[in-house]
Amino acid sequence: MGKIIIVAGVPGAGKSTLLIEAWKRVEKELNYSIVSFGTEMLNLCKEAGLVSDRDEMRDLGPDVQEEMQWRTAKRIAERPENVLLDTHCAIKTGSGSYLPGFTPRMLERMSPSAIILVDAHEAEIRGRRRLDKSRPYRTIESYEDILEHKLINRAYAAAFSARSGCLLRIIQNNTGEFETAVEEFVGTMRFIGVDSGGSSGRQGPGRSG
Repeated sequence: MGKIIIVAGVPGAGKSTLLIEAWKRVEKELNYSIVSFGTEMLNLCKEAGLVSDRDEMRDLGPDVQEEMQWRTAKRIAERPENVLLDTHCAIKTGSGSYLPGFTPRMLERMSPSAIILVDAHEAEIRGRRRLDKSRPYRTIESYEDILEHKLINRAYAAAFSARSGCLLRIIQNNTGEFETAVEEFVGTMRFIGVDSGGSSGRQGPGRSG
């Protein structure tokens, strides 16, 4: 198993866009693959006949959610390469309550080297969600609901960092700040470095499963 850097943020914070741009800038220098936790878990849920699309996962019961999260974490931890893990610290369920993105045994199994939390202003996040045509059935939340989700996200990120003893970095990704955010992200990756025992093959967006 190589090093794992968890990259999280509420939907609309620009986490995936920032992650991909940072990865492109260091792909020849640092050996990391991008892996989407949600895509890995969706594939497992589909294999088990639990859901047909990503949004349906929010309605899975807590026990089923935790079991599928655990199976996904084990699959990711078994990968030999260094991983940038695109995921969420807090999962907002269909009932409006929250589930942690990671349980203690998941953190112990994956042993992350760092958590990078990507954040943005509530107005930015709401506007980006409105423009996201890939999720036509997504509920557009109020500013208050988005702020609550952000606060829960930070609380979980801090708890996960304390539990696993890893670095925590919070990066702001508001309009006009993208270049600075990318530089901060790349700087964190360079600080963490890589596990030289990881796979030499690089996997970028769309190639990580």
